[in-house]
Amino acid sequence: MDAGEPTAGRAQITPGLLDMFLGWAWVGMMGFGGVTAWARRMVVEDRRWLDDREYAALLGICQVLPGPNTPNLCVVLGQRYAGFAGAFVSVLGLMIVPLLAVLAIGIAYDYLSGAQLVRIAVGGAASAAAGLVFAAGVKMARGARLDPVQAGVCVAVFVSVGVFRLPLLWAVAVFGPLSIAFFHFRRRS
Repeated sequence: MDAGEPTAGRAQITPGLLDMFLGWAWVGMMGFGGVTAWARRMVVEDRRWLDDREYAALLGICQVLPGPNTPNLCVVLGQRYAGFAGAFVSVLGLMIVPLLAVLAIGIAYDYLSGAQLVRIAVGGAASAAAGLVFAAGVKMARGARLDPVQAGVCVAVFVSVGVFRLPLLWAVAVFGPLSIAFFHFRRRS
């Protein structure tokens, strides 16, 4: 199976504490500019802790919780597999290497920020980060197997938030109840 293929239905693996720490540390090291794409790759494709459908569902929940999405996902998965210790080592793994790297980069940037090459590099990094987030969204959509109404809700949320800049809280308040009502009535019929 190609790493880019959807992974719905694959066997799942239950990670231990060291595996969670190392997996999330890898995500933290690789995820400059955004870790969503790397988190999905590690959790779904490489480590097989979840399939695409479960990952998309959990990420959706984590996106409406307060705080950053990926650390929220660390807490949810860590708690699922090893309780508080799992949540703790997952977040620690995700944050420790980037924290040290950002401190070092901040010190270096303080000395070099006037250089044109540094400004060009920062602009290039921003473009790469946007591409990674877009790629993660495409991979999740491919594996989700949405029916036409689900796809319509996804498009409506994307247009509302991405094009019309509707705040996420309003999008959740509007589309969340509509989606729940639709699926409730569809199940009953």
